[in-house]
Amino acid sequence: MLDLHVLLYCYVQGVAVHVEREARAQADTGLTEEQWMDQQTPALAALVNAARYPVFARTIARAGAAEGGYDLDLDALFAFGLGPLLDGVAAMIEAA
Repeated sequence: MLDLHVLLYCYVQGVAVHVEREARAQADTGLTEEQWMDQQTPALAALVNAARYPVFARTIARAGAAEGGYDLDLDALFAFGLGPLLDGVAAMIEAA
């Protein structure tokens, strides 16, 4: 049971670290997340080399082709991961 506590704590802490870093970066740069991402487009384009990294290139292309593109929303990402994590914890508790 302690392992489950540590697992949940680490999940929450992992996302919280990124929320805090994002807030600090916005305060330091004065840029919104969208403005910062717009500045990173050339660097990301250089990484998306279809010949060298075909799977990554396809993943990025599909994300960009989705309606509205891809928006890294940490709250949505947290909820997306928390549901399956809690479902797994519930299954483990029921099996015990």
